[in-house]
Amino acid sequence: MLTSFDLLLVLAIAVGLPLRALYSMRRLQRTEGSALVEVRPRLYGFALLTQWSLVAAVAGLWLAQHRAWGGLGLELKLGGGLVGVLAGLFTITLVAWRQRGAIEREPELQARVRSRLAGVERLLPTNDRESAMFRALAVTAGVCEELLFRGYLLWVFSHFLPFWGAAALQALLFGVGHAYQGAKGVLSTTIAGAFLTAVVIVSGSLYAAMLAHALMDLNAGDMGRRAFAARREGGA
Repeated sequence: MLTSFDLLLVLAIAVGLPLRALYSMRRLQRTEGSALVEVRPRLYGFALLTQWSLVAAVAGLWLAQHRAWGGLGLELKLGGGLVGVLAGLFTITLVAWRQRGAIEREPELQARVRSRLAGVERLLPTNDRESAMFRALAVTAGVCEELLFRGYLLWVFSHFLPFWGAAALQALLFGVGHAYQGAKGVLSTTIAGAFLTAVVIVSGSLYAAMLAHALMDLNAGDMGRRAFAARREGGA
């Protein structure tokens, strides 16, 4: 049974998270020169705080209402679906690792990465301190955003929509949450949200999707740092 607090949480996730992300991107766009290396870590910290706070709110509500954790997709289901998903993730990780080793010596790969990540260049880490915080943020996004979108919102929307309608709505809201990346970013992250929903369905729980999401963000941060650093060093 849904409560008024559920409705507040849905608004916080569906409206609050996009507004926080838009604020952060606009702050980065207004910041110039060396000040970026001070502003970026603070915004990373702001994102960490908001996401974990929302997860804590969901967990607190779950405990207060004595809800089954399986409703959030937090029951590990061992089976062929999970094994298949993990095998696929292992293969994709190997390919990404090979690209990581090649990016510093392949200008064409650098250009492709810069083109793909151009909209979020100012958000990407540029030094070791920022990279450490970005890695924490990537893992946080993997855990928290999967629980909030593929777990909580999917559970809420399933109360008044058929499952596939609920799945489509939460994936769309996931895309809208990345509106700071522009229209292309909304489209690509909506597709990513649909893919991660499929991972949850096939594997039977959120855990594989959390891993996949974290790996995608970790790879983007690392590849982006290397690609844009190569351009700066080359003076291009």
